[in-house]
Amino acid sequence: MKIAIFTNNFLPRVSGVAVAVKFQAQSLKELGHRILIIAPEYGIKNQPEEFEVVRVKSIYFPSQRFAIPLNFLDQPAIENALEEFEPDLIHTHHPFLLGKSALEMADQFQVPLVYTFHTLYEFFTHYFLVDTEQVRKQVRDYVVNFANCCDLVITPTEPIRQYLIKNGVNTQTASVPTGIDFSRFDQVSPEKLERRKKQLGLERFERVLLYVGRIAREKNLNLVFHALKILTEQGRNLVLVIAGEGPAKKYHQRELEKLNLTERVIWTGFLSQEELPEVYFLADLFVFPSPSDTQGIVLYEARAGGLPIVALKSMASLAIVKDGVNGRFAENQPEDFAEKIAEVLDEPEKFRAEFDRNRFSTSFIASRYQELYQELVSQGRQRKSRYLGTIFFPFFNP
Repeated sequence: MKIAIFTNNFLPRVSGVAVAVKFQAQSLKELGHRILIIAPEYGIKNQPEEFEVVRVKSIYFPSQRFAIPLNFLDQPAIENALEEFEPDLIHTHHPFLLGKSALEMADQFQVPLVYTFHTLYEFFTHYFLVDTEQVRKQVRDYVVNFANCCDLVITPTEPIRQYLIKNGVNTQTASVPTGIDFSRFDQVSPEKLERRKKQLGLERFERVLLYVGRIAREKNLNLVFHALKILTEQGRNLVLVIAGEGPAKKYHQRELEKLNLTERVIWTGFLSQEELPEVYFLADLFVFPSPSDTQGIVLYEARAGGLPIVALKSMASLAIVKDGVNGRFAENQPEDFAEKIAEVLDEPEKFRAEFDRNRFSTSFIASRYQELYQELVSQGRQRKSRYLGTIFFPFFNP
């Protein structure tokens, strides 16, 4: 099959979506399918490409590897690329910007359209100038209407699939986890761990808490900071390692100064996919305070690294955290989050559950995609597009 993948986020920018798209493209390519990726231009000259990629004109910020694709200006180039490629199926990872181009191309070429739902956009409306229930409803309705223009909507977890159905998605849906390359975890040597431990200065602390992900206000990191304050006041010698970058970093650093916790939080900055397993192996517990994620790839990586998890209940955490088995769910208040952290740290053997990597392997995910695609291609384009309206949404990194 020839599969065209549209995405607003792609390499060299590293994000959950970009990693998921790379994994999808690579796994399908290994099965013999031809892949064309339509993605933003990031202003990086002579950028090597692992796949066939059409780079769409964008407003880009090279230092942040952030871009907003201007698909309405580059639509002829997209159309020409698709005409030459002759796709059997189009798969979009967003409903906005390049997602709208994907919808238009699916209609024009009369091929099935698949949409992977990655983000609960209504939880990100604080990026609007006006964050109201009316705005949240507008965003939610737009996404549902877009989904119903697609022939298949894929969700990373079953809770998200049920959420979409509850909110009015009536097209075909399927739950397919995002594949993860766990081979990286088998390449970490004791020497690498010792170097990383010294580099971060972890010898000063008895136990290590870890957060990996985007540093943004919706990730709710203040909950962890206040829990850490409670635990250190109890006499525990803890440190929180934060691996990632994001727009709220300076804001959080100021909050840590107010809490007198600056020395208890280590910021690693951006770590490559190859480096990340090192911090998982050096930690004792993974914290996940976000209430809005649809799937936290980092949760699966934490489990691959042998870490128990303390998390808020969300559609991401409910898919992997088994309360009392491989971690604990906590309430969205510091006292309870601190209590759950203490419980897991004090009884580590109780939370050492096995983790099945095979469910997220390249072969498993690719075969599932192939099965779904073949069915859609045999049926052809079934859904009808409708007027979606116009909505502005900032594409920070969903």
